Amino acid sequence: MKNNVLNFHGWLVFTLTLSFVIHNFIVDPSHLLFLYSLNFSIAIFVYWLVFILRNKQKESLGYYFLAGTLIKFLVFFFIILPVFKEDEVVTKTEFFSFFTPYVISLFVETKCLISLLNSDD
Repeated sequence: MKNNVLNFHGWLVFTLTLSFVIHNFIVDPSHLLFLYSLNFSIAIFVYWLVFILRNKQKESLGYYFLAGTLIKFLVFFFIILPVFKEDEVVTKTEFFSFFTPYVISLFVETKCLISLLNSDD
């Protein structure tokens, strides 16, 4: 049980940090750290929600995961997209500044949640 949590945190920090360093080397938008931190925080929240409720509400875990994905999209559409659209254009750089950490955190989150739910504890 403890290994699942540490494994998730380790992989999430490693992959997002590696991606951030590469991403920051390629482009230098001022909001990049914020976008990575936001995706990291939401992924941690969703993982812990499923982790805490995995034995009590097994039948609803998929809905909690989907709700976390919905939260990420709502944050993007209502908070981040308006900032990107201040100049009337959403560039590829701006889009991928959000989408890259989103996809990475979603992949790590999904992989680790599958491992957690398949474990015997």
